[in-house]
Amino acid sequence: MTANGISKPLEILLIGLGSVGSVYAYCLENAGRARVTAVARSNYNLYTTTGVTLKTNQFGTIENWRPYKVVKSQEEALAGDVKYDYCLITTKCLPDVNPTSKLVEPVINSGKVGAFVLVQNGLDVEVDLYEAVKEKNIPIVSSCIWIGIMTSPDGGIVHWGGGGTAVMGIYPPAAVNEIPNETSKSALEIWYAATEGTGLGAKIADNIKSVRFTKNIGNVMFSSLQSLTRTTSEVFDPLPPSIQAHVKAYMHEILEVGFKSGLLYKGAPFWPSGNPLGSLDELAESTWDFITRAAAAVASGQTTHRMSMTIDVDLGRPIEVEVIVGSVLRLAEEYKVDTPRLGLIYALLKALQGDLVSKQKSRIA
Repeated sequence: MTANGISKPLEILLIGLGSVGSVYAYCLENAGRARVTAVARSNYNLYTTTGVTLKTNQFGTIENWRPYKVVKSQEEALAGDVKYDYCLITTKCLPDVNPTSKLVEPVINSGKVGAFVLVQNGLDVEVDLYEAVKEKNIPIVSSCIWIGIMTSPDGGIVHWGGGGTAVMGIYPPAAVNEIPNETSKSALEIWYAATEGTGLGAKIADNIKSVRFTKNIGNVMFSSLQSLTRTTSEVFDPLPPSIQAHVKAYMHEILEVGFKSGLLYKGAPFWPSGNPLGSLDELAESTWDFITRAAAAVASGQTTHRMSMTIDVDLGRPIEVEVIVGSVLRLAEEYKVDTPRLGLIYALLKALQGDLVSKQKSRIA
């Protein structure tokens, strides 16, 4: 028996060997819970020669690290008599550029994966994959993470501040008083057993969509504004109250969507702390206080953290506009919540996305 009741290490196929994928692979293998076969593309040579350096608070510095196996393609990973318990996807979710179902089409069609685990930012990241696999009865475990992690420009050093929270649940969530599908329930329980106690901060939630909305508040609020202004949060703090009011009104629209849709409600666990949620107005006040503290930390030099969407814009990469902003706007339309500011932000980000994708195609051509 390995630790945590798992009889033998799980076989994991990892799609997305970046900073998050590397940390997951390390934690799972370090705890003896899994063997990870990772598909690497642009960083294949790095991971198959020197490996990377993991600088962590929890485990110290790990030099020349690489997962159990690194391959160039899904086809290579799936060749021969292989079977994977899980396909772990840690890529960015870009349904308007390259849907997940298309990204992992070889895996879906192979019949060699027992379940999918999505560790991605945003809301409704699971939708297109679920449509592609629901008739095959392949479970989806959806996981939302809070983790402080950065990678050096050359990809050779992964900095993990240590700690974090990974909240996971079945997708789609079971309705109230509904008994979850046994296959999906088992996939969630085994994945939790594999990750619990590894340093990832594993937790289980009944409604992962609600969890995703709580995580997405900060992203839809400030990833969007920072990416459009090319700044960090401290630039909003000195604004006079009359101008800050417009930013707060945008925040209020986002929170109102959450409460009107039922994904946020008083008493619900608010992650990553898990503390009970207050009213809409209380959440608005605490969210703004958090933003003010974050702004002060950046201004004082305590942190250089920038939102990942802003970094993607700086590097000319497509952004997660659909799952971060578009998903909330579609929810607003479904529940008839008036969100003019959110609609404008979405339109501006879609224009930016078009420019980023066009320029990326020009560079590749």
